[in-house]
Amino acid sequence: MIVVDLLSLVLIGVAASAMPCGEIQPLVFPITDVQIIPSISNSLTKGIPASIGTPGQTIVFLPWPELNNTWIYDEQPYCDPSIIFSDTICRVRRGNLYSDVSSSSYHKAEDIPSAGGAPVETQGKYAETGISKLLDSSVPVQDTLDIGSVQVSESFPFGVPRLSWDHGYTISHPMGLGSNSTLLNTLVKAGRIGSRVWSIFWGRMWVDADDAMDGSLVLGGYDSQKVIGKNYTQRLDYSDTTGCWTGMRVNVASVKLNIRDGDDVELLSPSDAFDACIVPQRQLLLEAPPAIVKGFENTSGVSSLGPSYGIHWGGYLYDSTNLFDGDMTISLSSGLEVRIPNNQYLVPYVDVDRNGSRIFNNSQHELLVAISYAKYDAPRTLGRYFFTGAYLMVNHDAGTFTIINYLYGHYNNL
Repeated sequence: MIVVDLLSLVLIGVAASAMPCGEIQPLVFPITDVQIIPSISNSLTKGIPASIGTPGQTIVFLPWPELNNTWIYDEQPYCDPSIIFSDTICRVRRGNLYSDVSSSSYHKAEDIPSAGGAPVETQGKYAETGISKLLDSSVPVQDTLDIGSVQVSESFPFGVPRLSWDHGYTISHPMGLGSNSTLLNTLVKAGRIGSRVWSIFWGRMWVDADDAMDGSLVLGGYDSQKVIGKNYTQRLDYSDTTGCWTGMRVNVASVKLNIRDGDDVELLSPSDAFDACIVPQRQLLLEAPPAIVKGFENTSGVSSLGPSYGIHWGGYLYDSTNLFDGDMTISLSSGLEVRIPNNQYLVPYVDVDRNGSRIFNNSQHELLVAISYAKYDAPRTLGRYFFTGAYLMVNHDAGTFTIINYLYGHYNNL
């Protein structure tokens, strides 16, 4: 593992590019709220808006770093009924549903590899248990895919799942950005991007409109001015020895609460430091040892009302009166420190109502931390809210991933 400056980061990326890319601009897509049901304005899901089929059907993607293929749900969306208990809620949380009979460009293929997809899915010991069955059980399809205003292909290969393979709370359609990503390979082959690089910043939500910020997914590069300070770069490693199915394992050495008077309170003892797998589609900030939640409660003087079963499934609920108002700083063993704003790890309770509307209970807040016990042997995770304070770049050509503190800016190609 190494720490590199931004110039070194750019040189590594350019050296690894498969083709000259000075004239090829990276593709930039917002991570934003998308209305799912036309008649219900608050039927919102956050993700990457796209269109599938002819005429185009709106769907919402989330980037999955461990998947090579892209998977799109149809009218059999396999939401977990113990968590999502109506078809309308399922439709909204899945980011709308694909209808093959409504698409004149639909084509059923013999199998996903012959359709042009990846023949093997990246998977690991602790990945979603159904990934290993997706290739054999899903419906192989080719259809028109547009992401934003970009037409990816008139016959893009993807699979339609025919089993309940993911956690029911993971929600939207998985965009495969793994080491043999069909999407990245298609865009490189078409000359739309110059390298198999992708970058993500989740944005800021659940705040006033003046403070809200859409996130972004960049394919073929990164936003050079969303980064400042140290960069932490490490080799991608999907082997079972790391226990990290996304290939991105880091060591969390410190978690501090930042008190408004300038003091910090450390929540981890040296013996509590833990390895974590970066999983940007996960719905929380982190899964962590019990010391994090216990330390938060001891410092803030509050007690949990119980676990959350809303959009932030697995977090902890607290009464909204007299809430702790400080930030949280997560430090990696590399020395990189990422500061998470208070309003991005301690958020109002949010869920989807039976009619598909996004609803809030402002009398309760959710701590976006789940307890993970080491005795179960699975690695802890850093989820999407880690990228409200950090920026992630994955470079498959170089075989590396980089975590960087973010700042606003412009897009650089790699």
